Amino acid sequence: MGAGPSAQGGRPRPERDLRAERAAALARRGAAAAATDSGVDHLVCACGGERYGVPLAAVAQVLPSRPATPMPGAVPALDGLVALSGRIVGVLSLARALGRPDPASDADAAAGHMIVLRGVHPQPLALAVDRVLGIARAPGAVAAAGAEAADPDRLGNEAASVYAPASGAAGDGRPDFVVIDLPRLLRRALP
Repeated sequence: MGAGPSAQGGRPRPERDLRAERAAALARRGAAAAATDSGVDHLVCACGGERYGVPLAAVAQVLPSRPATPMPGAVPALDGLVALSGRIVGVLSLARALGRPDPASDADAAAGHMIVLRGVHPQPLALAVDRVLGIARAPGAVAAAGAEAADPDRLGNEAASVYAPASGAAGDGRPDFVVIDLPRLLRRALP
């Protein structure tokens, strides 16, 4: 009735090896899940020939474009005001706020979208874009770099400072979209 090698301390018990392997496999699985889940979802939209990503957490709703009532003396990026669900909402042209050319004609603008924002400004705001393409996830490091980057020379505009690889519904063969830093964009467009 002698004891086996595991009882003598020569080799670890097979049960411990199995537990260690299981723990290591679970740790790897958790790290892989964290790596795929780390990222920020963006609503990807088109403005001219460029694709821009607005953090999905800042989007309240997307609506078809509608005519805005112009405001005399308003900042250049402000298209005007619209009434939405009993609120007066300022509509900013994303293209003009970024210093890009406006759509070619009013017919193009009428076919566009409005992205109604939430929690980014004390006043209700919407962004006028050519069209909304879908949702894509920017890797966490890229999204964080976009939120923290203050180098205006990267894309010539501090509100649009980093490219993100597109994945998800908006990844239609074009590899990148520009991450928009909404607080910086609004500080720049609404002084």
